[in-house]
Parts: sequence; C-alpha cells; structure tokens
Amino acid sequence: MKRELGPNWTKKQEKAGKRSGKAWEEFFAKGEQQGGRSQQPDLAGEAKAAEVQQRHEAELLRYPNVVGVATGIRTRKGKPTGERCLVVYVERKLPRKRLAAKDLLPSAIEGIPIDVVETGSLTPLPA
Repeated sequence: MKRELGPNWTKKQEKAGKRSGKAWEEFFAKGEQQGGRSQQPDLAGEAKAAEVQQRHEAELLRYPNVVGVATGIRTRKGKPTGERCLVVYVERKLPRKRLAAKDLLPSAIEGIPIDVVETGSLTPLPA
C-alpha cells in the first residue's frame, strides 16, 4: 500500500512559512546587492559553531521537547540576522515562565548563541 505524503499545514502555518521564505529571500538578495559581502562564509565562525555543536549536542538533546540541533543563522522576529548560532529545534516552543529552571535552554554555549526554533511534530518517513 502506497502512502502519499504531503503537507497538512494550517492556513496560519502556510502564511508564516511564506513570511519566513520572503525574509530569507530578502536577506540573500541584500547580500548580492552589496557585492556578495554578506554571502561570503565566515569559515572560522562556522568551524567554531560546528565544534561547539559536536561537544554539546548530546547534552542539548536531553532537554525536554528538543528534537534536533544544527548550526545556522539566528533569526529575530522571523528575520535572519546574519549571526552564526546553534539552532535548537523543539517540537513546541513554550514561554520561559512555563518551564522549570532545569528545563531552560542556555542562551549561549561557549560564546555561540542559541536560537530556539519550533518544528511541530516530526514523523519519520517510511523506509
């Protein structure tokens, strides 16, 4: 039996996705307009973030609700800032006041900021 996979997003999620996509397009277009300066990779920053991820990923995955960790670019209010960070993916983002102190993610690790991103429920694809 073949199972067809497809998005089952709400209208609100679709609008948020379009806003996010537009913000990233503007971010990259801005770099191109500046002669590609913001497009040039910060290799030292990327390497440091990757090393920090490698050392702390298992620890971060032990936090409740955390489903993944990656290096990336920080976003604020849905727009990329250009700042290198560790992206910690959570199934559901909760207000800080609803979390116990032990369940709060750090704001940075070894000088690398943490950006928490809500993913929703993740389902593995069939093999």
